[in-house]
Amino acid sequence: MLETRFSMLNDPARFASETRLHEPGTTANAQGITQNSAAIADSQSAGESCPPPLAWPEVVAAYRSQSTPWELSNGSRHLVGRTWGNGLPLYFLNGFAATAEMSSLTLWLLKDQFRCIVFDTHDDRAARTARPRMSDFTSDLFAAADLHEDRTLRVFGPSFGAAVALAAAREIPERFAGIVLQHGFSQRRLSVAERMLSELCGLTHFPLSSFPGRRRIQELNHRRWFPPFDTTRFEFLIESTGSLRLADLAGKAMALAAFDLTEQLHEVTCPILLLRTEGESRVETQCQLQLERGLKQSRTEWMHSAGQHPCLTHPHRLAKVLKSFFPSDLA
Repeated sequence: MLETRFSMLNDPARFASETRLHEPGTTANAQGITQNSAAIADSQSAGESCPPPLAWPEVVAAYRSQSTPWELSNGSRHLVGRTWGNGLPLYFLNGFAATAEMSSLTLWLLKDQFRCIVFDTHDDRAARTARPRMSDFTSDLFAAADLHEDRTLRVFGPSFGAAVALAAAREIPERFAGIVLQHGFSQRRLSVAERMLSELCGLTHFPLSSFPGRRRIQELNHRRWFPPFDTTRFEFLIESTGSLRLADLAGKAMALAAFDLTEQLHEVTCPILLLRTEGESRVETQCQLQLERGLKQSRTEWMHSAGQHPCLTHPHRLAKVLKSFFPSDLA
């Protein structure tokens, strides 16, 4: 997965093998019981009609024209965000290699019941006085919430965004009504090679699209989960992630190097949904099980055939999960 394996960017074949399912056809629940993924799929889809596919170019155009843009400076960091919809606030945090705009299809389905807030953060390395830390990213979340005058937060965070949500909920627990963590973790160790690559990327101004082999890696790890009836939606992922600055990705990697909440998970007291999908790596499986053991207010739910970007591959199902966990009639 591009989000977690910097050092394999030049070796797509090895990269793909590292991100294969832990046990094809099976999943493990919070009690360690192995279940057949096909049975899970049947139980989730039984009696449900297939929603009409989203015409993603039209949805993205509506997101750009109808949502309210905003900007915010937070120390050496500059936040560029959008707010869309009405109702209870729901914050979307970006995954490691993801942009705010990639959530637009899911926001489209939630905007009538929630006021959805998304943002990208750009770090000014010249103005920074210390290495990036996870507290910088939690500060971004709280700054965005303060701008919107939201004291109580509901957050969806995938991968890196899950780490930010966890850290923030531990930092100021009284501000969180609940969080949904997709592919979350309490720590993620970087290899020496990954640390060195992060240092090098932090010195460049190039975008991710300039990195050798980037498209091939994303095809190997994400293409299979995208709907076959819409071959262009995967191009949205390629185009959107290609605009990410390598320096900003390096900053996230540096923050991960010092991130470890393993012994403090019990301090996160708000309700938590751990969202797991097919397509998670062996490392992600281990991280999920660790969260299930350490987070006492959590439960686990599976999304079959969704891959690592359900906001793009299956936005209807992700929106249904979020609506169920964050009832919009509690205002």
